[in-house]
This record gives sequence, C-alpha cells and structure tokens, in this order.
Amino acid sequence: MHKPNFSSVSRVFFLLLFCWAALTAGWAQSPANLPAEVVAYADLVFYNGKVLTADESFTIVEAVALRDGKFLARGSNDRILSMAGPGTRRIDLDGRSLVPGFIDTHQHSSFVTSPPSGQSGGSAVQINYDTLESALEGLRARVQQAQPGEFIALGSTSNRVVTEELNAALLDQIAPENPLYIRALNNQVVANSLIMKEVPPDTPGVLKDDRGQPTGQLRGGAGGIVVYEIRPWPAVESLWEPQKLRFLRHNEQGLTTIMGRANGLSISVFRDLMLRDELTLRVRVAHEFLRQNSSPEAYLKRLGNLTDFGNNMFKIIAATVQVVDGASLTGSARTSKAKLTPPSGDPYGPFGQNKWEETGDLATSDRRNIILGNRYGWSISGLHSSGDMSNTILLEVFEEAHKERSLVGRHFGIDHGLMWKPEHFELLKEMDIVPSLFSKALYDNDALVSIYGMDEVYNMQPVKSLIEAGIRPAAEADAFDSRTQAALFNMQKWITRLDDQGRLVNPDERIDRREALYMYTLWAARYSGEQDILGSIEPGKLADLVVLGGDFMTFPENDLDKLRVLMTVVGGRVVHEASGAF
Repeated sequence: MHKPNFSSVSRVFFLLLFCWAALTAGWAQSPANLPAEVVAYADLVFYNGKVLTADESFTIVEAVALRDGKFLARGSNDRILSMAGPGTRRIDLDGRSLVPGFIDTHQHSSFVTSPPSGQSGGSAVQINYDTLESALEGLRARVQQAQPGEFIALGSTSNRVVTEELNAALLDQIAPENPLYIRALNNQVVANSLIMKEVPPDTPGVLKDDRGQPTGQLRGGAGGIVVYEIRPWPAVESLWEPQKLRFLRHNEQGLTTIMGRANGLSISVFRDLMLRDELTLRVRVAHEFLRQNSSPEAYLKRLGNLTDFGNNMFKIIAATVQVVDGASLTGSARTSKAKLTPPSGDPYGPFGQNKWEETGDLATSDRRNIILGNRYGWSISGLHSSGDMSNTILLEVFEEAHKERSLVGRHFGIDHGLMWKPEHFELLKEMDIVPSLFSKALYDNDALVSIYGMDEVYNMQPVKSLIEAGIRPAAEADAFDSRTQAALFNMQKWITRLDDQGRLVNPDERIDRREALYMYTLWAARYSGEQDILGSIEPGKLADLVVLGGDFMTFPENDLDKLRVLMTVVGGRVVHEASGAF
C-alpha cells in the first residue's frame, strides 16, 4: 500500500491555510468595511450622455464620475456607474452633451466696484457731453443733488468737450465745495481744484497751459492718482451681495471661471468671498496696481511678485497696465489705416488714439511699466487692444521685455483680437503670447462699418487664420448685457460668421464647433497658465462642467445661443440647476 508523502501533504495543507488566511483578510478589508479616509465612492456620476472632454484628442465618452471636487474617471456607462455608492447622485444625461465649464478671459465688466444705485450716492441725472453748455447744465444738476463735501466721480464719453474744453476753473464754478472729476476712456480725466491739490503738479500727465499752470486735464499716471488713490472706497462689505448675484447670473450661462483686470477694491471683495467660501465661480485677475502708476518700480519693490498667487478659487495671475488705444466703436482704436468716416466730435485724428503719447512723455507712460513688470517677474495680461497698430506697438514692447527676460511659458496675454494681422502671428508664437478674442465685429457692427468700412470689418477677428497658424486663441465676451456675455452666443458667431443683419462676414474665418469649444475651455485655461488643472474633463483635473439641453455637436448652428444650460458645476459643487431638468 502506497503511503502518502508527508512533505507533500504538508505543502498542500499550508497552501490551503494560506488561501484561507488571504480570503479572510480580503473579507475583513472589503470596501464596505474600510473607513471613508481609505476609500470613497464618487460624489456625482453623469451617464448615458455625450461627454465632450475637450482634451487634446477631443475624446468623447458616455459618462464621467466626480469626487472631492475633481474628475475621478471618465468612460463607459458600466464602468462609471460601478463607482457610484449609496450616497452618490446619479444623473441620467439622456443623450445630452456635457462639456467642461466655460472660461471667459476678459469679463471685468462683471466685477462690482460700487454699490447699487440708491445705496450710496446714486443719481438719476443723465449728463449730455455733446456741447460745453449741455455738459455744464448736466453737471450743475448733478452737484445740486450732492451733499456738501461729497466726492463726485463721473464717467463720460470721450470727445473734445471732455478732453479739451472742460477745465478746473469751469468745474470750480459748478462744484466749489465738492471734489469732482470726470473720466473718459480710463486715461482721460478732468478735475476741479479740490482734486488737483492732491496731485503733485510735476507728475507726468498733468497738462498745463501756456503759463505753465495745470489746467485740470490729466493723463496717464496723473489720472491714475485720481482714479486709484484719491477716490474714496465704499464699504467692501456693501459689495459682497451684488457681486455674488452677478456671479450667479454667469453660472446660469455655464461660466465656471472668469478673468479680467481688477483694482484693489475688487480684489478685496474677491478675497473676502473666497475666505467666506461664497465664490460660485473661479476668479482670475490681472492686478491694476501698475496701471497709470507714475512710481511703478517703487510699487514693484514694495509688493513683490504675486503672479499666480492664490488658490483654486481666487488667484492673481498677472499685472496689467494702461494700454495703447481706446474702443473701436468710438473710433479710438489705433489703426494703420485712416478711418473711413470719423464719428461726430472725434478728437483722435484719422488713426485713432495712442494713450501712451497722450501722457506727454512716452518714457514715463505705461510702456515702461510693462518692461519693469516683466523685469521683476510679473506676467502681464488683461491688455485691451482694439486696433492693428495697437497690437504692433504692444508686441514691440513685449519683444523688448522678452530680450531681458523670456515671456515663454508665462501666460502673457493681449485681449479683444479685433484686428490681428498675419504679420503679428509669428511674434505671438515666438513669445508664447495668448491672444484673447471676442466676437464684437460680428454683432451690432453698424458703427464699425460706418467708421472703418465693410471691407475692413470683413477681415476683423481672423479666428481661423490664428488657429491655422498654430496659435490657440482664448475666448472672451467683454460685454455688459446677458445676451452677448453668453459663451454659446459668441461661439455661434464664430461658427456661423453671420452678423445681426444676416450678413456673412468672411466665411473663410469660420471655425468648427470643436474649435469654438476649445476657445472657451482648454485654450482659455492657457490664459492663466492653468491648462494642467482646468479646461478639460480628465481624471485629476478640477471638476468644472456644464450640462447642456441638447447635443452641442448637432444642435442647429444658427440657434446655438438658444441651447439651454441645465446645470453648472464648479469644483464638484452644483452652482446652477434648471428647475425640473433632471
């Protein structure tokens, strides 16, 4: 009779014992028994949809999972649904599109810098600046509403009445007891003597008469003293609620990140809302401390380099300066071609405005502030530029700065993109400048056609040419009303190139839906240097997304602005959800 080998039996016994121990350990450490710190299900799962990830390959999947404010995974319905647990919210997209959250790179018009009318010195007086007589009449009525000693800061159009005819003596007659100034197009200020006594007379930009006496007209750094240093602040707390309401309206449009230049007051508001955890979208600002600053190096040394300082909700991404030209719709864009029809009262001449030259000394203009900002490590963005010559001038200054300290990889940016020309493209690529574009040539463009001619308007905003040159433009609205602020509205304009009159404006510059979406997502994230954490639906990136009411890729292109935003999510938190949508 054969006897079993003891060593063989032992090996079998110990193998079975090992398997039993391993299985027991596995049961003891199953997901149901592990603490939450070790393993967690997804917080949100979206499935059964068309998830346009906007990654570099423009991957499209069925479903996506979110956890702890970031994208956890993306893929098939079965795979993603397996990540859902008892507390996971599951949302059936029912074939609709889910896209990354929209990023607007120039929307400072949405930054609240004064209390709503009625809270602090609100006025119903409308001032007509067309003639000196009508301006004085309106100013007199405004001052009569004010309390003695009340500070009065007004805005106006830019014309000869404001920039040449009004002066301190005239304003003193109207407002002998009230500090009063009027600002036109940021760079042009006229002030009374109560303001002027606070401005050192030798500051660059103080305009003087034939006798060497200040006239009350201020430009550049002198105007900056008034606007940034003399003007009193409202209580920061008074701006919290109006700012939150404005951001919620943007959430309804699918915006999850908004960028723009910001002054100290706005930055204080954003800082407070960030600390109170009350921001419903991410805010990225180009700090205005260098703008119209007549002592830039002193400020740079005192402040230090704060580029990219902040957190995922609020961050300072750059400094900004007073730039070259004005608004295209007023004829003040700086262009290489003369205007076809100058607007009535046009004070700028045939080629538009050059604010740097208006200071009276180019060497102390904000041109210098770009060079110095780069020298001390700051990125520079938020730079308004309407005309092609303004683009040329800015790129020349960037070239000078680039030779001293490379701009590559530091998200320098130039905004609006109305008149980019092919000769600019190589410089944009060489210095890695991010151009930000709006679609204003493609709607409400009658004034542009009148001033510059349809032939010029036809070639404005060459989005496709930029993309084909290897440049990745970002998107912006730079608008005040809800229609033109919406990302889908601007995408529609670039995709169709149809203006509001139904005219086809250069079909060769049409882009496809994929490119339009990139401009408001991944390419826009480059503007703040955050393409590694924002702008696409990829595991590990911040979970910002928009659920649309249909299929973005097939919805009629002429009606894209009517495609509803059903849900907006910022960092995994739902900040907008249409009633009854899910």
